[in-house]
Amino acid sequence: MIPLMLVVGFRTYKGRGLRLWVPLFLVWLLLLPLVLVLLPLAFLALAFLRVNPLRAVQTGWQLLTGLKGTRIEIQDGNALLLIRFF
Repeated sequence: MIPLMLVVGFRTYKGRGLRLWVPLFLVWLLLLPLVLVLLPLAFLALAFLRVNPLRAVQTGWQLLTGLKGTRIEIQDGNALLLIRFF
């Protein structure tokens, strides 16, 4: 299943942090018409490059569904950035 929520947190060691909850299901709904319009062009480009378009779509879908549960933490001496997909 594709991730439906994204949490982006930012915190400095001296001050308070900021946490943003992004509802990805709304982003997917907004991107759906654009994807449907661009999909035939992508199929033509993949056919021109001699790449199996169905295999490319399958691989993209697997990458998208594999994001669920991903947690990314970036830390330096002054701040911490946390990104989580639900």
